[in-house]
Amino acid sequence: MTHKIAAAQGAFHNGEVDQNLTKMETMVTTCLTRNPDTKIIVFPELSATGYFLSEGISELAEEKDGPIFQAMQHMAASNLVSIVYGYVEKDERGNIFNSIQYIHASGKNTGNYRKIHLTPLEREVFTAGSEPVTITTDIGTIGLMICWDLAFPELARNLALKGADILLVPSAWEEPYDGPFLQFGGARAIDNTVYLVACNHTGQSGDLNFFGKSSIYGPDGQAITTAEKQYDIITANTDNHWRDELKQTFFSMLEERRTDIYS
Repeated sequence: MTHKIAAAQGAFHNGEVDQNLTKMETMVTTCLTRNPDTKIIVFPELSATGYFLSEGISELAEEKDGPIFQAMQHMAASNLVSIVYGYVEKDERGNIFNSIQYIHASGKNTGNYRKIHLTPLEREVFTAGSEPVTITTDIGTIGLMICWDLAFPELARNLALKGADILLVPSAWEEPYDGPFLQFGGARAIDNTVYLVACNHTGQSGDLNFFGKSSIYGPDGQAITTAEKQYDIITANTDNHWRDELKQTFFSMLEERRTDIYS
């Protein structure tokens, strides 16, 4: 059975939450007008707040069920599509996290992931997460990652061993590192024979220039589609039968791991 998944790439303005939410709603409408059978739409890392690490980002932090969540929950349920987006989260102790939320099309089944692998500059702002997150959905098990997490095969493998069929990776990846971004995405997909959606920002944020190139990879590690415009919505169909065929033929790595030698 096939299911259509999408990445919504664009520039999101620092600190302008209402403007970003309006932009995201427009992109959801555009995506569903063009592809009404889309099941999941993925937005970039910190898309609701803009990606910046300067003073003031902590003032945008809210609890995981705060106003941004409520707006996105309504957006998902009213459009009957699952959505993944990034925001700044705070917990009851005042810790600040770089987080993403998955909201099911019903608005009910949700998952919250706090970025585990922070960049050096992010460590000055955010607390690192400590829990890998998978979500059982009607199109398969979803594993959540964020941006620099792509560089760590251990996390993707952990999610795959927990049953992930698709890895969703909101990102804020800057020039001149487009090569590693594309290579890491394909590598994590082929490592685990999973579909992978890496959705990146475009535009400028301080000294950072985001290059886009959001991509959807097949379980063979090949990019099915890559974004080319600043504002671009790319889609691809997942095919569980093809993925199972790959796993049973050449891509049999998960079944052949020698855990008696390495853990």
